[in-house]
Amino acid sequence: MRLALFGDVHANLPAMEACWRELSAVGFDLAICTGDLVQYGPFPGEVVGFFRDREIACVQGNCDRAVGRQRSGTGDSFREPGWRLEADHALEWTASVLGEGDRSFLRSLPEERRFQAGRTTLLVTHGLPGRVSAGFEADTPPDSADVLLRSNDCQVMVLGHTHSPLLVTRESGWIINPGSIGGGTLPAASTVAVLEVDEKRGPAGAYWVRAEWDVKRYTSAYRNAGLPELFLKCILLGRDPRGEWHTDDIRWRQRWAEHL
Repeated sequence: MRLALFGDVHANLPAMEACWRELSAVGFDLAICTGDLVQYGPFPGEVVGFFRDREIACVQGNCDRAVGRQRSGTGDSFREPGWRLEADHALEWTASVLGEGDRSFLRSLPEERRFQAGRTTLLVTHGLPGRVSAGFEADTPPDSADVLLRSNDCQVMVLGHTHSPLLVTRESGWIINPGSIGGGTLPAASTVAVLEVDEKRGPAGAYWVRAEWDVKRYTSAYRNAGLPELFLKCILLGRDPRGEWHTDDIRWRQRWAEHL
């Protein structure tokens, strides 16, 4: 069974469309999203419509929850002082341009979903089980993966939130994060993952797909919406909207320092 895994779209429709084309070319049996369809980007309604039209299996991210329930914050932690105010502005704008039907859709997304691939149980959630605004980081002790998998009675756990691609393989099972479509994982590009599951033996392999998207279209819509220039910079240069860098390439950091 071949599973297309992606998440953290963050209202980036050109990136979502590009990733969908890449995944469709590869072929898959089931598409699964780890949530955060909205916030930061200029296409929240269009992205929600994309998912509703295709009935893509999706869980609720912390940003989806905040917008759906019209909260004043997403629960995220920000590395840089002042970025929270910019994020609150983006959140307010996102909630204001979505209709009640789209907000209701975001509210209706489940916190987690389970899938069965032969003998393999997959658990999908945005952050960590029961903690939507938490993430499984790359430096988390490996035995923590065993605890998570066994305590949640699954052999594969699919997580998002951190925007960082991750694969942890243990005897107890696998933990996988596809990275992000619209969270600045790569400069002006997205990552998605493809997971192969042998229905008798369990997870058999995984690989990541890089997708470039229409930067000009995104930038034009972003600036027309009047969203904070800060988060446009983040997605174009490979920086997380919460402040962490996703690239170690000094050239992108230099461009940040020089503005663009």
